[in-house]
Amino acid sequence: MGNVGLRPRATAVVIRDGKVLLVRNRGQRHFCLPGGGIRRRETVASAAVRELYKELRLQAVKVTRLPQYDFTGSTNMHHVCVIEANGEPSLRRLELSKFIWWDMKDRIPVFRHVTGILSKMMST
Repeated sequence: MGNVGLRPRATAVVIRDGKVLLVRNRGQRHFCLPGGGIRRRETVASAAVRELYKELRLQAVKVTRLPQYDFTGSTNMHHVCVIEANGEPSLRRLELSKFIWWDMKDRIPVFRHVTGILSKMMST
């Protein structure tokens, strides 16, 4: 039971043209994958879709839940979904200060779960 006390988080991986969508929360320096908390009786996929729309106004077209890429962080248990989405991201300026499409080559400050999840995905 090593995951006791960790917050369950739906984590969305959105990839377009070989780049992954990252967001930065207000007051943070590091980027993370979009997502957020999972509500009671909500599926991981539903939470990922809800958070992606709430944070960035992106409409999910296809959602694939990939538990093999889940990641245990220091405070969150990241439950991973790959999402194809329509539209261009638009900041609502509530929680987020910035979004970028990252080529996974440029050196930018990212949280550990980003490299942990993406390196697992790229190695399979």
